[in-house]
Amino acid sequence: MKNFKKISFLALTFGWIGLIITHIIWSNLRYNDASGGDVGVILFWSSLFLLIFYGLFILIPRKLIVKLSEKLNVILFSIISGIYSLLGFVILIGWLFLQSDFSGVFLDALVCGLIFGFSFHTMWTKKRTDFKQFHLIPILITPFVFLLIYLFAFPKFLPSIAYKFVPKNIQHDILVNTIPKFKVGDDLADLQSALPGEFEFDDCYGNRGAILNEFQYVIEVNCCKIVRIEYGPRQEKGYSMGGEKKPCG
Repeated sequence: MKNFKKISFLALTFGWIGLIITHIIWSNLRYNDASGGDVGVILFWSSLFLLIFYGLFILIPRKLIVKLSEKLNVILFSIISGIYSLLGFVILIGWLFLQSDFSGVFLDALVCGLIFGFSFHTMWTKKRTDFKQFHLIPILITPFVFLLIYLFAFPKFLPSIAYKFVPKNIQHDILVNTIPKFKVGDDLADLQSALPGEFEFDDCYGNRGAILNEFQYVIEVNCCKIVRIEYGPRQEKGYSMGGEKKPCG
């Protein structure tokens, strides 16, 4: 049973990362961006409940988990692990979602279990002795490295790509930092490329504005060009909207 905690925690971390990626994909397919699927909420609560799951459903029955991993092949063990994770999720909190349309969380739990099973089986049966040389601290900080990359590095260095894949508050940060880069006369296509999915107008005409926590803006578009753009600190009253459509030419 030596190195069980190291291997099981690292395997569960891989499962948690897979869970988050799965939820991001599901959110984009269903809501067209990650914020629509409350990725930020899932990020926080999944971390908390996986720690509870780890104590109740992995550490306590560890002898059975080890026995099954040594007896079964990796595919069968992964499938059983996925079902086990899904059942554990339903017992802990999944029953709250059974009457809702937020079905993506069940897929998240299944994927987490599948990845945990595959990772644990591979590391336990083939790399167990190698973990004697691994200190526990690098394993424990693995989730924080993922968060650092996902929540800070990704939106900072690739904001236009990250925009549809990050939680709402980070989306807002990207928007606040991006809008001031544009001016009247710029192409709508460039704005749409910088903030994908945010500015979709029929016939290249329309307007959009919002008041965020500390920022407000309004953008009007005509003939696929920005004809008005205003932004600044949040005020009690937002900017007026409703520019007149003019013929192109």
